Amino acid sequence: MEDGTADDYLESIATFKRHVHDSLTDHLFGLLRSMEGPRFGYQVDRYRHSLQSASRALRNGEDTEMVVAALLHDVGDMVAPANHSAVAADIIKPYVSDRTHWIIRHHGVFQGYYYFHHLGGDRDAREAFREHQWFD
Repeated sequence: MEDGTADDYLESIATFKRHVHDSLTDHLFGLLRSMEGPRFGYQVDRYRHSLQSASRALRNGEDTEMVVAALLHDVGDMVAPANHSAVAADIIKPYVSDRTHWIIRHHGVFQGYYYFHHLGGDRDAREAFREHQWFD
């Protein structure tokens, strides 16, 4: 790396960015497909859950940004289960509004209302965000 010139690095970065741009959709759908299969005790696998979430957002009249965010909200599950919300939010951050990013980043603590108390956690952890403009 020490022998690289500014031009070398500019070209490398430009090539990488073009590749990411051209293959982003394939990579994201690959992450979605990787969640297909095991249900881990749930009624549907994570892939179908994601499709259901996006379908519900669409039926609810949400805009395209929120429908796509709903589709991708759990893509961090298989690589970072402890902070999957943050992973998914950071993946979509360059493409969505601050509001959508915040919702996806915090959805884990909101869903925790239904099960944190069964695992020794605080089911009301989401209340820390009660005064936030996007809580509801």
